[in-house]
Amino acid sequence: MGHETSVLIEHDQPRTWRAVTTDSARDFTTIQFRGTTSIGNTSIFEAAKPILKVPLGMLIGQKLTFHAASTGTNLFSTFYTSSLKSRVYTIVDHTLENNADGVAATQIKIVPALATTTSLDSGTGDAIFLHGTGLPTIQGDTNSVMNAAAASSKEVSLIDQFVGLASFMTLPDTKVDLHSYHVVGLGRQVAVQQTGKVHHMGGSLEMPMHNANWLYYSLGREVVSKDKCGSKDHASSPVPTIYADVSPGQGHLDVTSSQSASVRFGSSTDAAVGDYILLKDTTLVPTTTYKTPDLSTNKYFPLESSGSGLTNDAQHFEWAESTECRRISAIEGLGSSRFRIYVDGGWQFPHTTSDTLELREYSDTASSGSPNVNSTRTITNPVRRLLFSAETIPSFSLEHSVRTRDVGSFNATGESTTAPGAANDSNQLTRVFKGCKVVEWEMSSTVDAELKYRCVFNALACYTDTGRLESSNKGDRYTAHRMFQNTASTKTGRKASGIAEGSEKPFMFYNGTVSAFDQNLAFISAFELRGKTGVEMFHTIQSNPVAETVDASNNISLKQIPYGGTRNASVIREGREEFEMEIVIALADHSLFHELRSHVERGGTVGSTGGTIMLHFTKPVVAGDSQTTPSLRVIIDDYFITELPIPMPDDKGLLFTTMKIKPQNVKVISEDTVYHC
Repeated sequence: MGHETSVLIEHDQPRTWRAVTTDSARDFTTIQFRGTTSIGNTSIFEAAKPILKVPLGMLIGQKLTFHAASTGTNLFSTFYTSSLKSRVYTIVDHTLENNADGVAATQIKIVPALATTTSLDSGTGDAIFLHGTGLPTIQGDTNSVMNAAAASSKEVSLIDQFVGLASFMTLPDTKVDLHSYHVVGLGRQVAVQQTGKVHHMGGSLEMPMHNANWLYYSLGREVVSKDKCGSKDHASSPVPTIYADVSPGQGHLDVTSSQSASVRFGSSTDAAVGDYILLKDTTLVPTTTYKTPDLSTNKYFPLESSGSGLTNDAQHFEWAESTECRRISAIEGLGSSRFRIYVDGGWQFPHTTSDTLELREYSDTASSGSPNVNSTRTITNPVRRLLFSAETIPSFSLEHSVRTRDVGSFNATGESTTAPGAANDSNQLTRVFKGCKVVEWEMSSTVDAELKYRCVFNALACYTDTGRLESSNKGDRYTAHRMFQNTASTKTGRKASGIAEGSEKPFMFYNGTVSAFDQNLAFISAFELRGKTGVEMFHTIQSNPVAETVDASNNISLKQIPYGGTRNASVIREGREEFEMEIVIALADHSLFHELRSHVERGGTVGSTGGTIMLHFTKPVVAGDSQTTPSLRVIIDDYFITELPIPMPDDKGLLFTTMKIKPQNVKVISEDTVYHC
């Protein structure tokens, strides 16, 4: 799996584009990228070609808008998004064609067509914005090769995150609506059948939890401790500065560096694709949306040794510092010691030019400030984070490949030398489910069991590698990730993929505590915490004027996403969020029933301990080690008991009941080795 991230392409940074509307009906507009200036391999474009490093067809169905990146000629200003004019365009085709300069280039077709123009070149200040939902992060460090021949192509997205210790998994079902029509006078049989909407729904997984990653996609917001997120391994000065304010949802960061050729931290350390940017911001953001947070006691996340911030995990808080950490996916030189750093997942909070940047990286050990699991199972240089809910939840991409032989993709990498159709061919099928969002989730545990996570998710679209269907030079255009063969095959790679050596063991019941009503509950045999995100998908009326490319012999579509993506859902949105909880507990006294009958709402008081329900799980470590213990703390706030049945005992054993609870708010604090969930 992997993050999805928006992309801003600014005129001449490093490529330009031409928009052409040629058909007489003005059904669509073609956008061709231009420019062959040699650029670094960390760019989102190929080094000497106007080819965007996005697998062919991956952009079909994607939303696009035009914006003013700066002042200038702004030749596309007529099409900018403005008040009462959303001007959102849909990409219905994504190919590799020779542009007006006769150079192989990325070409996209958008609907509706741009009004009142037949040909328009971009100018200073113009920018194309590719929306993040449904767009897997561009990987800028790969020697990406796109070729007319599939056998010579190497196409890849940054989908390298370990799903987890999945014990059960179902991919979204691709279903096609079929409409049948009877015609008067033609008898009882169906006269005409026509396909309709396409759905990708019903994905699910269940796993023992070894970290908090999936709770990020369940709740939606993530901040990290500015002082406990790995450790920097560079001089404090000079460091890059933020060139322009950052907006929520932005998938990049513009910086100014002391070096003209690189993003330099300290005197000698250069940032590279795959490193992480820690954006330290002490601006406080609320962790609830349904009430005005209380900051009167000046207690907020993260844990601090000074008088401001939390002094222990048991203290209640309703605010958090907005420090964020993201992986660098590409670096673009903008001239005059300015750089655009693309990241894997949009920034969730606004940041300003006064905020501070630091560099983080992974290594095989704890060197260079890298988080590391010790032989004692403790963590050196841990990452401390807070997860909480807000208006949206992040989308993600899920890559799936199957084959008959355990070999890599047949493409320019040479991973497999057996061509499609030959003897011992792997018959690989690769799909990427794009625009996935969690619909509902559950965390649970029972006596003598691990902490379990389960979720259901849906997807907007399914990209399929169709390189094996091409008439000649067949191959796998997309280079599939193989987690432990070519992705997480090293210690550093395992850390970057979210499965650092030593971190794989799940949280177990015997290292967990449950507290509520200002006390540890001693006789719990099971619990379930469930959440619903209210996510829904919507189909909208969209034109599809582009002829479908098919194999003439069998009429099978050669497009990676068929029919311009217009038969897929075009919008995925969050709805009402709901939580509920059940605790199976042996009744020890009368107090819980009085909580029920008195309709008491319980919740935390800022700066105080108690009031909330806390689920606290750790992993076993060796005594005497002073490093950090891996932990997961779930904080459940503002809740009522809604049911507490008291059964008639049929023996002299313990009297168990299932207590049902309705919370309003869930937060999670975790400490592990992951820079960004």
